[in-house]
Amino acid sequence: MKYTHKIFARLGFLLSALAVFMGAFGTHVLRELISESELNTFDTGVRYQMFHALAIILISLSYRKFDEKIIYLVLGLFIAGIVIFSGSLYLLATRNIWGDDSFKVIGAITPLGGLCFIGGWLVLYFKGFLPEDDKAEGALTIHSKRHKRHHRKTDSLLKDSTE
Repeated sequence: MKYTHKIFARLGFLLSALAVFMGAFGTHVLRELISESELNTFDTGVRYQMFHALAIILISLSYRKFDEKIIYLVLGLFIAGIVIFSGSLYLLATRNIWGDDSFKVIGAITPLGGLCFIGGWLVLYFKGFLPEDDKAEGALTIHSKRHKRHHRKTDSLLKDSTE
């Protein structure tokens, strides 16, 4: 995962920027072209895209805290969720603009995207963090010993200087 976390973080940045663009597009362009209900559907897609793009960024930047296989699974689920859930909502909300009712069947896959989101969060809950390893505790112990040794030296120097 040496460089892969940077790729996922950049993808998260890109998906966040796209969510901002889609939100602005909905507010400034689509508001005149689609119904209030359709605009709410579109906005739901934008919100979920932004939440999960930010989650992708956070997970990517804190990759050392997570098991590598779990990261790939969760990030894959979140990306699939954005494409399936948010993407299908974008298409459903704008189907009247395209004059194509065939987009209506896309509504059937929207819940699959939601399941991807839920699955990603549940995987993080149950399997996300690395088990506490001895190396981390060892490093903490070494640091603590050095810290105590430093204070003993400092205390003895102060004691010598006051005598």
